[in-house]
Amino acid sequence: MPSPVASSTPQRHAAIIVRRVREAMLRLVHPVEARISPDGRAVAVAAAGPERAELVLAPVPAELLPDADVRPPVLLAPSEPAVPTDRHSPRWLPDSRTLLHIAESAGPAGTEVRLVALDTESGAVRTVADVPGAVEELLVSDDGSRALLLCARDGAERDGMNLGLPVRLGAVPSPERFAPGTGRRSLYLVDLADGSMRETGPDGLTVWNVAWRGGDTAVATVCEDTLPAGYYGARFAALDLGARTARTVYVPQGQLGAPALRADGRSAAVCEGISIVSGRPVVIDLESGRTASVPGVEDATWLEFDDSARSAPHALWFAGWDGTGSRAGRTGHRAGPLWSAAVTLGGAGFQPGLSLSGGQRLAATVLDAPGRPPEAVVARTEGPDAWNWAPVTALNAPADPDLAGVRTGRADWSAPDGRTVQGLVLSSGESAGPRPLAVLVHGGPAWLWSASYAPGDVLGLAPALAAAGYLVLLPNPRGSSGRGLEHARAVIGDVGGADLDDVLSGVRHLVDTGLADPDRTAVLGHSYGGFLAAQAAARTDVFRAAVVVSAPTDWLSFTHTSNIGGGYDRTYGIGGPDAPGELIRRSPVFALGGSGTPTLIVHGSADRVTPVGQGHELYRSLLRAARAPVEMYVYPDEGHEFTDGGHLLDAAARVEEWLAVHLSPRPPAAHRTAVPGDASPEPIPGTASMAGPEGDTPLTPSGPAALHPASAAPAGAER
Repeated sequence: MPSPVASSTPQRHAAIIVRRVREAMLRLVHPVEARISPDGRAVAVAAAGPERAELVLAPVPAELLPDADVRPPVLLAPSEPAVPTDRHSPRWLPDSRTLLHIAESAGPAGTEVRLVALDTESGAVRTVADVPGAVEELLVSDDGSRALLLCARDGAERDGMNLGLPVRLGAVPSPERFAPGTGRRSLYLVDLADGSMRETGPDGLTVWNVAWRGGDTAVATVCEDTLPAGYYGARFAALDLGARTARTVYVPQGQLGAPALRADGRSAAVCEGISIVSGRPVVIDLESGRTASVPGVEDATWLEFDDSARSAPHALWFAGWDGTGSRAGRTGHRAGPLWSAAVTLGGAGFQPGLSLSGGQRLAATVLDAPGRPPEAVVARTEGPDAWNWAPVTALNAPADPDLAGVRTGRADWSAPDGRTVQGLVLSSGESAGPRPLAVLVHGGPAWLWSASYAPGDVLGLAPALAAAGYLVLLPNPRGSSGRGLEHARAVIGDVGGADLDDVLSGVRHLVDTGLADPDRTAVLGHSYGGFLAAQAAARTDVFRAAVVVSAPTDWLSFTHTSNIGGGYDRTYGIGGPDAPGELIRRSPVFALGGSGTPTLIVHGSADRVTPVGQGHELYRSLLRAARAPVEMYVYPDEGHEFTDGGHLLDAAARVEEWLAVHLSPRPPAAHRTAVPGDASPEPIPGTASMAGPEGDTPLTPSGPAALHPASAAPAGAER
């Protein structure tokens, strides 16, 4: 682990706090997904810790079971093997004793991937089959006789949600080969009795996600392209696993995720959204091809058919985002109470999801809330105590005092065009006056900041900076999830336009309410958020410092070099290879308007989503402009997200020092630039001179806004 950045001066208090909080975050154990057994008596949790990913088994509290006299089950996790092993994707068999999962361990020839069965009563582990790639989904037939694996072959490219690094089961080949059809994702059917395996994915197609209940019928999102760029134009198909064929049943207007299949195989459901999918459920009759949307459900990220409602083909269980929180419930026949709270539910793919017991009377998930570390929880789905979540793990007890001391509130404000924008505000301690402000912009843009214990985007700096005395704004501008599909799609054709205005008006709001110091503001962003940070730094004088992490900065080169290029940029209406002028016009490397903002650039050398050349281009363009200081740090072997603890600590230290230097208090004579029509005596500096690329307009004052508490504990939890 490399040493953090050295300083010639004694460490400042803020630097010490930032490092201490980031170290505490690195010690967290993250329950990735929780799976409840069919009998509802046990929960299996895939938990990613500082060293490896492990399985944690926990009994369900007796008071949640129908029979309170039932003895707790015997639960034995796998013993520590001789070779370090990561375990994930737990799936119960119908006997509620056997737990399938994926085991990955380093062998002489590279990483070995195995489908493994654990007997939770004896602790015995049996290898069912060796797997030919990285497993991205594991499904079990309803009768427990077979498993279906979605596997990505060695060299398969991955998107930003998966680090932007290719699948590597062995050493990087020399030379590395790039050719059409390499690195395909396909399906493999495994007989759990004898371990026999055969490929069943449709010939010549890439499978991105899949639903299956057994038999030869599955539904999946498919396309011809093996690169993640192809996912942006993928379609929904019914698969015949025996014949290895695909029949298109739905062509979406956006992107698809979270497929589900009815037990009888006659209907399927899928979420239609944009980019990182949260969206509206669509139900497809696989025989007639008829489609229907499910009314009243937005930002869904997980679906399952209500098996008790066989006469109501549109009855679904769902989970998803809700503003800066999460929600879950049931639609259609026997629609029960809808649960919603200012917390983050977790599941596979880092999005809200549930696991239902047999009879669908109990649900398990991961719950993460301000002041409350993430843990696996269980709740009843009906009755007077429905959705009253009870913890079943204590992976992070007790809470870290620095992290637990960070307060989280929700902020609402008005954008210049009147749209209501939401976000979160983090702070700690007491302040007698305005604080220095750090605005952290999430990636996506179809992602969001949700109320949680330790938000991890943008190098995990939000809680660290809040603990160090900054006021931290986490905005969800148009383009974000959580506010419906119209809000998410409002950024199409206008990236870096009105969504940037949404962010700037959030700054205005915090300044107008006296919470933020307009002379000490910084913008930090990761991925698409880094693009917005770079745009703000180039086009305005609102911020005195900027930090750009793993960001696209030149859309023209991006479309030709990124593994999502040509798909992502077309989806968001930025342009394409046939529209270079539009790509250039929206690129920070060509942006003008401000007098220059000191900019720190942080990038991983191995990122295939926003290749490191994007960082170099921004660095060279700012260096040539010579309007403000610029520095760039490239971390070896890191992808779109950083995973090495030493690199994360080093980057956090450099960012904190950059902000400390450039946000130091100005002398009283510092100039301020008034915004026309603004009666405030201390408006945000420089907003009147936002005259850059075509379409730029001065920032106008934001309208009424209010802060709302977002740290409320979920129903039934102690405050």
